Amino acid sequence: MQVTAGHTQLMLLYDSRNDDGIKSFFQEVHELYIKTLLNPTYLPGSRITSSHFDTKVRALERKYL
Repeated sequence: MQVTAGHTQLMLLYDSRNDDGIKSFFQEVHELYIKTLLNPTYLPGSRITSSHFDTKVRALERKYL
């Protein structure tokens, strides 16, 4: 689990133990999350329902995990 500076918790449930890959995954997901929060159409505190966000996170999963 990673906790951001804004106290958002990012949790990963995964079978393998690849510490470097997990760290890189969280770093890039966090960057993607920040970019989403900075989007003027995003309503703070609402659920992220963007298919683009989902696609990017899944691509990061394939890349790092």
